[in-house]
Amino acid sequence: MQPCRRAVSEIPAGVSRWPTSSRGEALDKMQVSNSERQRVGELPDLMDRINALGVTEEYTAYRSRFRYWHQGSTVGSKGELGVGHTKTGKSGFGYWYPTMTAWKWRRTLSYWIAVSFFEGSLFFTMSCFLGCFPDRLGRLKFAVTTCGLVGGKLNFFLCTYLMCLETINLSNADHQHSSCNLDTVEDGKRNAEEPFMFWPFHGRTAVKKLKLLGAGPWPYCASVIYFLGVLVFGIGLAAEFVMVLPQLVSEWIVLISFTVGSIMFSLGGLFECLENKVFTTCVWDQGYVGALLNFVGGLGFTVGSVLAFLPDQAFASNFSYGVASALFALGSATMIIMWKDEQYGLTFLAVLNHLGDPDGSPTMAGESKDQPKTLSKTAAFFIMVYVMAAVASFYDFLITFANVHDLPLSLVFEGAFNALLPCIFAHLMLTLNSGIYRTPKVAPFHSLYIACRGIAGLTMLNNLARVVQEIAAQMSAPVGN
Repeated sequence: MQPCRRAVSEIPAGVSRWPTSSRGEALDKMQVSNSERQRVGELPDLMDRINALGVTEEYTAYRSRFRYWHQGSTVGSKGELGVGHTKTGKSGFGYWYPTMTAWKWRRTLSYWIAVSFFEGSLFFTMSCFLGCFPDRLGRLKFAVTTCGLVGGKLNFFLCTYLMCLETINLSNADHQHSSCNLDTVEDGKRNAEEPFMFWPFHGRTAVKKLKLLGAGPWPYCASVIYFLGVLVFGIGLAAEFVMVLPQLVSEWIVLISFTVGSIMFSLGGLFECLENKVFTTCVWDQGYVGALLNFVGGLGFTVGSVLAFLPDQAFASNFSYGVASALFALGSATMIIMWKDEQYGLTFLAVLNHLGDPDGSPTMAGESKDQPKTLSKTAAFFIMVYVMAAVASFYDFLITFANVHDLPLSLVFEGAFNALLPCIFAHLMLTLNSGIYRTPKVAPFHSLYIACRGIAGLTMLNNLARVVQEIAAQMSAPVGN
């Protein structure tokens, strides 16, 4: 028996284990001795170390949220952990973020899930719409369609894999990696610590753990079905690069894999809708809208894959894929807005989205509603600008390599490198934003940060103009050039 349990069990019968007043009132009335005050005063101040590590803003943000939650100061009735508190107590900021490490982990993970989903959707949108005119693209066809889809697929792979990681390794204040693999042990027989799992197909483990945490099975179902859909899509894309395959075999592999992958994306959107109660409520919050957009986008993928089997329906098929990809882009843009509002569950893990405010972000006592607690809407908008700049730059890079037969090889590599630089810069800015809690206020960092936004916007417009110019010139050229 644990010492704390033994101490409680030794309380004589008839004596209340807790005072008649609430625990919070009892703690307020406790007398602190001078020696205790002195010992607290002698504790070292670690703020210098925190400042040296560069995590002051993150530490302060997490500390304020956890402190207010622990003191019962979140918005809601007296004694509640927050607006979203349930009878089982499985709610509130401190329950799902018991440590600063957990808060930083989910904040960073959800950021890259939303960003990579948005970037992949933009790649698919451009490539699918351009695929409506294969005969007019000439030598650019392979670069702006197939290679663009590969770029989108890599982003989708990263996004869905991170989704699986988050759901499989989900923990809270009551369950912090305290069990071993649930696939191989019985309930109640667990090791002291559970290893972090990287394999995304621990289905039994994930479902059992989510059930214990009160999150339900849909987050993992959505994550793993999206991940499987990406893998199946990848089979079709890989077939287009295998030159030894007969053309008929390659075409059928593409058709079948894209159809199965599209159905899986539809199921992923369906599971997200079930997680956000889209079919049983009419809330129209961000999670609701994002899940609905993803589900409709998956249906659009399925329609496009079916149309691809029909003769003379290539335009309709690619157009359907393009519209569906645009819907996914809107859904992932919604996820970026959710991340801005500290709804780190995004569209697939709704239990993390309702910890205080109606918009999902934790509201603390004494905080003004107008006081910025997270990134501003402008900052979220520029995250999307960085992604669009990266996508435009990458297409410029692909088009430069497509012109390899018209220019000396040295000039091709030089032009390709110059075209790819804005993509590298944009991803560096995206990485920087994953760790910045607020826009810097101290000179000269504030001016430098704002200047980087302007540079990203100009490079996006420049690369986009170059891509449009090259494609327009190729489409206006005689067929066959």
